[in-house]
Order: sequence, then C-alpha cells, then structure tokens
Amino acid sequence: MAAAAAKPLFDKRKMALAKARFRAWWEGEQFDEDAALAAIEADHVAANENVDQGELEEELFEFDMPPRLSALQVLWGEARIRPGEESADGLQVARLGLQADGVLALFGPGLAAPLVAVAAKHPGRIEIYEWREETIAALRHQVKEAKLTDRVNVTLIDLESHALPAGAFDGLFSTDDFAYASFQPHLAQQIMKGLKPGACAVIEAYVGFKAAEFATAFASCFAEPQIRPHGDLLKVLTDTGLIVEGDEDITDEFLALARTSFLGLGQKLADATKLSVAAARELAWEAEAWKTRLRLLAQLRLQRRRIIVRRPMEEVAVEAQAETVKPQAPENEPEPDTTKHLEIMQKVLAETDKNKTR
Repeated sequence: MAAAAAKPLFDKRKMALAKARFRAWWEGEQFDEDAALAAIEADHVAANENVDQGELEEELFEFDMPPRLSALQVLWGEARIRPGEESADGLQVARLGLQADGVLALFGPGLAAPLVAVAAKHPGRIEIYEWREETIAALRHQVKEAKLTDRVNVTLIDLESHALPAGAFDGLFSTDDFAYASFQPHLAQQIMKGLKPGACAVIEAYVGFKAAEFATAFASCFAEPQIRPHGDLLKVLTDTGLIVEGDEDITDEFLALARTSFLGLGQKLADATKLSVAAARELAWEAEAWKTRLRLLAQLRLQRRRIIVRRPMEEVAVEAQAETVKPQAPENEPEPDTTKHLEIMQKVLAETDKNKTR
C-alpha cells in the first residue's frame, strides 16, 4: 500500500523535475537538481493543505489533452497550435465582408482559439473543416466548452479528396492548408466551388522554394509540407477561375507574434503546473523545429502570404437555341447566262482546226 501511495507522488515529482530541467535549458541557466526537488517538495506540501475532494473528482472527467497539443498550447497560447492573436483573427471577418447572416467556412483552425475570435465578430453559422486527425477531438471539446455548438459544425476531412457543397458559403478562411495539400489545384477548385458567386476567401499560406531545412523546420508538423513558390500558388488559384484581389506579405507580422511567444516561454513553463513529462518532451521538439522555421522566415527563404481571392459574379445565362442557317441564293438573282461562253469556245476551236489543215 505504501508503494502504491508513493507512486503518484513520484510521478508528479518526475513531471515537475522534467519541466524544471527544460525551463533551465531554455533560459540558458545551470540546472540544480537538488534545489529543483526542494522546490517541488515545498509545492507538494502546500498543495496538500487545501485538497478539495470535489475538484479531484471533477478532474477525473476532464478531457485528456494529448501531450503534443498541451505542448503547443504552452508555446502559442491556450487553444492554439501556431502563432496567433485574438484581435488579428477577428479582423478576418472584416476582410471577407461577411454579413451577419452569412455562412462562413473555416479551414484548418487546429484548435478553437481562432474560431472563438472569429465567432465573436460573426454571429452567423460557421462550418469548420479540419484535416488534422490529432486535433479533431480536442477541437470539438473546445467548441463545446465555448458553447458554440448551436451554430458551429466541425467536420474531419481529407484535404486531397473532400468535396465542398456547391455555392454554400458567403466567405471562407483557410490557414496553412495549401502548405500541406499535395495536390493544390483540388483545394483551389473546392474553394471556387464552395463560394457563392461574388463571395471571397482569405488564404494564409507559406510559400518558398524547396530547401533542405524544411525537413527540420516542419519536422513536428501534422503532415508533410508541400510548400511551393509564390508564383505557383497564384497560378493555381487563377487557373481555377478565382480573381486575386489582394496579395500581402505578412512574414514580419507572423514573426513578431512568434517571437513574443518565444520570449515569454520561460514564464509560461513556470505557470504550467500540469505539464507532463511527455508534453515537456514534445515541447522541446516543437521549440527546436520552430526555431529553424522562424530562421528561414527571417532570412526570407520562406514567406507567409495573405491572399484574398473572389469567385467572379456569374452572368445570367440566356439560353437560346441557335438555329443553323443554310446559305441560300437571293430570291431574285438571275441564273448565269452561259451562251456567250459557249460561242467563244466554238470560235476558238474553229480557228484551231483551220490552223491544223494549213
């Protein structure tokens, strides 16, 4: 019994020690294991002084966040898997020009923070299309926690084959989906198909020429990167029939958000009391991969673009059966007179015969 009672405490100590070791590494400090264990023990004693049995029972039924998603949220903020900010996410509604009753398609939010920011600005219906199988359960849980299930629907899709309903959306927002779609024309075609005539979409995507460092920079991603040059992506969109209305380099804006999160990582680790050993390990991998990605962005070997496209207004087609008109001669045109031609030919032949007899 004593061993069984000691095991949970040992596990907590192990998790806290791993977190403290990672924090020291991140801050470039010397790790003092004895001092860290002493601090952990003191925290444990203080925590045991106020144990609420009701809270403990409630924790048993909490959603079990996967370690990788826990790590990403420590790095980028609650309910986020990449750099972002509530005010920046909310501006997408204005860019799309959505009416209050318009239907919005939201591609690839990952977790719920981008959705919550958009939903605060748009009271209409939102259809979420998420392709990351690793995030779908957590996303649905967070949508439920945010009390948005009455107007938000979450669908797991395959980027390579999913077909959107025709003309269903008044606006569409896609984040990073083109960076992981192996066949980008299909995704562009679905955006064209899903938008109503005259509706627009905001697409945020990585662009750049292939580099060996991509393997490290995107090593922790949920899919293999399929990043292509900027001009190639624009051609894919325009070949589909979409009209490009805006094309903005947002690399600096993205870097600023990422750097802010990285600078505050040390304090976040101190505040993350429930970070597991597995999550700490995931965080180390994510941090290393993102350092390489941000370096490529800073060197402009990788760019982040915001492209605004619009489905053109379709003209009302007037169906008229085109009759095939056969060419006809004018009604009063006289038939050609060939008499003179015959007389001339006869004279020529007669002259020819005379010359032969001579």
